[in-house]
Amino acid sequence: MKKTILILILLVFLPFSLSEAQLPGEAETAGASFLKLGMGARAVGMGEAFTAISGDIYSTYWNPAGLSKLDGVWATFMHNRWFQDISTEFFASAFSLSKNTFAFSLTINSVSDMERRETATTEPLSYFDARQVALGVAWAREFAPKIDLGLTFKWLYEKIDIHTASGIAFDLGGIYSLRDDFKLGLAVLNLGPKMKFEEQKYSLPLFYKLGTVFSKKESRLDGYYSIALDLVKPTDDPLRVHAGAEYDFPQNFSLRLGYEFGYDEKGFTFGLGFKIRKYSIDYAFVPYSSDLGNTHRISLNVKL
Repeated sequence: MKKTILILILLVFLPFSLSEAQLPGEAETAGASFLKLGMGARAVGMGEAFTAISGDIYSTYWNPAGLSKLDGVWATFMHNRWFQDISTEFFASAFSLSKNTFAFSLTINSVSDMERRETATTEPLSYFDARQVALGVAWAREFAPKIDLGLTFKWLYEKIDIHTASGIAFDLGGIYSLRDDFKLGLAVLNLGPKMKFEEQKYSLPLFYKLGTVFSKKESRLDGYYSIALDLVKPTDDPLRVHAGAEYDFPQNFSLRLGYEFGYDEKGFTFGLGFKIRKYSIDYAFVPYSSDLGNTHRISLNVKL
């Protein structure tokens, strides 16, 4: 068992010592910032503490190893309206086959009618659009009774007006069940070479993540609760702490709370979930402390 745990740690972390983003002394701000946007209202409502949680289709974004506990065929869609008319759409589909789970995902982040100016003028010269796309293919498998591993390959594309850039990235992750009610998750997201926009090269937003989740049935209300904690280290930002909790009531209703430590603009998160037969709808509310305002995420999940 000790050898298996060691192999898990090496599989997740060793390859990243060779990443361009990890060169000593390098502290540049990463590009492709849309890869930092949290996907899935359930995860966001829990303060984005989702690294160790499994059996959810949004694990394809947070930690691909979590897909291994997904049974059947699933599809999901998320919409998020950001500030300044920025919108994000996320679609994913997953299916299990023997001990393997495969998933496909599509992220589209866009903003339209951006004003073009060369000098200070009353009216802009023209308008242009910007769009960012990530197309992902994920695979996860249970390698041992207590160990799940996962991998995601992503093709990235960015377009601003007539200028474009493309690249690739990988996510690696693992989940180890210390007990039936306690799991440990490891993940590294957005490993890949620098992208080039015209003559400018920039690194991808690489994340190192360590998470835990404790889940147990609560007898007094006959519900089920989960408490999760994530340590997240972006290569271009300080260490962040994400904490979240979820309570599933027996009436197919869920309540979620979270807090994200180390951010200037955000902290508290709140979420709700409803299940109706094979459908589930999740909602997340994230207030921002400045004049940016608040954001709302809605996810629709279907078991086909």
